[in-house]
Amino acid sequence: MKKLQGKVAAVTGAGGGMGRAYAHRLASLGADVAILDIDLNVSKRFDEQLGGETVMDEVRAMGVRSIGVEADLSNEEKARAAIEKVVKELGGIDILVNNAGGAVTPYENSTPSTSSHADTQRLLDANFWTTVNCCQAAVPHLRQRKGGVIVNVTTLGVDIEGRQASYALYSAAKAAVMRYSRSLAVELGPDGIRVNVIAPGDVETPRVKAAAKARNFVASDRAKDIPLRRVGQAEDVAGPLEFLVTDLSAYVTGECVRVGGGRHLVG
Repeated sequence: MKKLQGKVAAVTGAGGGMGRAYAHRLASLGADVAILDIDLNVSKRFDEQLGGETVMDEVRAMGVRSIGVEADLSNEEKARAAIEKVVKELGGIDILVNNAGGAVTPYENSTPSTSSHADTQRLLDANFWTTVNCCQAAVPHLRQRKGGVIVNVTTLGVDIEGRQASYALYSAAKAAVMRYSRSLAVELGPDGIRVNVIAPGDVETPRVKAAAKARNFVASDRAKDIPLRRVGQAEDVAGPLEFLVTDLSAYVTGECVRVGGGRHLVG
């Protein structure tokens, strides 16, 4: 019996990158997986090589059910409709992974003193409101199951600053996710629902590779500041997710697992 046999998981921002790695890991554990993304074909924009036409096809090839839901999850009504579709087509929801988001504004205009109101709102929408909306939509269904797991994804940037503070408002949005997650864990604990956070550091997804190339950043230079002396890969974050969604962490809630090779230890 696989650890998540019979469970239904929804992963946001799973059209590629880390979200895709999360979806693969959940499927390998036996869960049926819904892929939620504002663009289900995002992998093609960053030349990410899939083992099928879509991530849903990859997941189905692992012997479980999968559906794709394309929606702007920063919109409350669309997020609620997306979760309702998951419940209707897959029969419920047991696990929610809020991975959608990212540093989606121009790097050169993202310091605390230069980030525009429009860019700041975009970061809050992509990172904070997608999480809140999906959590609020999923909680009634998790309560019906008398338990479940929520894992929200933040960033190691909540703990450390870049040399030029160029991800300030992105980190602020993710800090809001962190604080929201702690409060949600307190609220939902009596219902048997656990809420935890994964905070990835420098993970070399296709989108991150493209951004680094545009700024002439290379992995070897970035690795110098990481105690493990390497940049993370998508699979590096899938292991901690497995811990948080299975009974291995049955008595863990309100916690943050940092996945950055020790980067937060050295400032």
